Amino acid sequence: MPAGSSLASAAPPSLAEFRARYVENLAALYAVDPKLASRLEALPFADTPALEPTRDGLFTFRLTADDGRPIYAHSRYRPREEAQALIAQQGRRAPASAPGRPDPDDEDDETEGLCFLVNGLGLGYLVAELEARYPRPLLIVAEDDLTVLKAALCVTDFSKPLRERRLTFLTSADKGTVHERLRPALTPIMLGLRLLASPYTSRWHAAFHAGVRSLVRDFVSYSRVQMYSLLRNARITCKNIAFNLPTYLSQPGVEVLKERAAGYPAILVAAGPSLARNFDQLAGLRDRAVLIGVQTVLKLMLSRGVPPHFVTALDYHEISAQFFRGIPDFGAVILVAEPKVSWHVLDEFRGRAHVLHAAFADDLLQAAAPPRAALPAGSTVAHLSFYLAQHLGCDPIILVGQDLSFTEALYYPPGMQVERIWAPELGRFMTVETKQWERIMRMRSGLQRVTDIHGRPAYVDDQMFTYAEQFQADFLASRARVIHACEGGIPLAGTEIMTLRAAAERFCTRPLPPDLFALPPSPPGPEACRSACAALEERLRELHEIRAIATETLTELDRLAGLLDRPAEFNRGVARIDELRVRMARYDRTYGLVSHVSQLAELRRVQADRTISDEQRETPARARRRLRRDREYVAALIDGCDYLLGLLPEALRRVRERSAS
Repeated sequence: MPAGSSLASAAPPSLAEFRARYVENLAALYAVDPKLASRLEALPFADTPALEPTRDGLFTFRLTADDGRPIYAHSRYRPREEAQALIAQQGRRAPASAPGRPDPDDEDDETEGLCFLVNGLGLGYLVAELEARYPRPLLIVAEDDLTVLKAALCVTDFSKPLRERRLTFLTSADKGTVHERLRPALTPIMLGLRLLASPYTSRWHAAFHAGVRSLVRDFVSYSRVQMYSLLRNARITCKNIAFNLPTYLSQPGVEVLKERAAGYPAILVAAGPSLARNFDQLAGLRDRAVLIGVQTVLKLMLSRGVPPHFVTALDYHEISAQFFRGIPDFGAVILVAEPKVSWHVLDEFRGRAHVLHAAFADDLLQAAAPPRAALPAGSTVAHLSFYLAQHLGCDPIILVGQDLSFTEALYYPPGMQVERIWAPELGRFMTVETKQWERIMRMRSGLQRVTDIHGRPAYVDDQMFTYAEQFQADFLASRARVIHACEGGIPLAGTEIMTLRAAAERFCTRPLPPDLFALPPSPPGPEACRSACAALEERLRELHEIRAIATETLTELDRLAGLLDRPAEFNRGVARIDELRVRMARYDRTYGLVSHVSQLAELRRVQADRTISDEQRETPARARRRLRRDREYVAALIDGCDYLLGLLPEALRRVRERSAS
């Protein structure tokens, strides 16, 4: 510790306390973030800021602001009260009673969404107050000065939230790092992220703190789209997986494609407007690069005599089947699909198909489930194409038509199927370009003006922006070289920009082996289908039992609501609930199936659990809230059982029909 600092000049017991606190904090940090802990341990104490005592017996320290002027990190008088006031001003609620905690008897107190982004750690007073005020908050702290962080480890006890993995430090405004750190906290972030900023961060390292806030907002925007999609499409996704079981069982997954094209380039063909600029070059590259097209461009590629080696599909909606209808011959095109893809797509596609791993299918079939490989989850077929290229071992990966913007005020490249739909409206005063512009302008409230790779203005919508965020994180993490050869669209971090012609001359220099993706025929035996059918029949039996247990549980919960003023009878009712819970645990995996189709109920339960902390004093009001939470959840489970009991017989019929054909 610096000889001239208050740490060194404090009374020996205080110095010992500082050292003990630092060691305990560092040990907890080593368990969750060893790289950061190692960097802090290597930092000399002499480099930490000199602490100055405050009037209330705590500490503050001076900083040099971005403009060169001196500022203090905390109040020189009462830094703890300053932290309390900041939480009251910047948070959603002020304390309801005592400064430490909300009133435990306040039934309307809302402590859900206990997730905070704290800009500026200082000596940790904000973090300490949040820990005292809220039950088990999730804390994300942005602090890029390690000397400040090391000083804070001496002053404030962070060991509990660190050990419980509720405290994360962001020490750089790097997009990949920020997304990696935030991803495990996706659910609590979505339930409600609050932003708190120490006053000194507006004048000290302001660019870093603004950058972190921007990255966190981008992550939240992207995650909101993902979460909304999950909740909205949970049931149709499960239906598609169940109805896709015939293909899932009869054909291998992508595990047979691992590293099959190692060292060969891949060209990913997306449906951005710039595709028109270099589509004609693709035919001459098919024998020297792996062509992976998204489902949207399949008909266009086939009609122009450029069949892709692979086409990707993942859209849950039945409308996506239109990209496969009316194609007389798919030739050697191989379909790679996520298991959630509309079952109409796999019914329409007449050719070799590989379906990715599905946890829902594993729970349906259990011991009868075939081994299947997975790829990372992507938001679009273009993301899936990128993950497939990585799985194949392709390097480099060349992007074509991946604009992620409305290049030259166009929505699609010329020749797309949508033009046939618009054909009756086209004429002298209504051109294809006008129709495309009208479609873009429908989203005018969500459009952003950006600069494309040529330095020209372009528009993106919110959805494109979130897709670009995921792409850039993927590109930055990829071991393969990624080439932006779209000749249009927005620049993407982690890519090299060049023309397709230049990329082809440099990387597409040797022919692909003619049997690169050939597989020996290996039809599943009849025993596999019989085992799958038996598994589905067993799931139906178990679902009937789960529904009966849930119905009895719901009756007991309704009875308990009337016994809150009779503790003895209430406790006997709780014992009966525990017995039913033990019975339900026997069907753990089938219970998971019901949870899959009840995602909104699961999210509400998580939210309610964060609202009603076990650490808070139990009162009749809180017990009533627990019962209400449990009743809503059990009612949703019964509804989920009913959905599956209507779904699985049809899935079973489809498997039987495929096995008989």
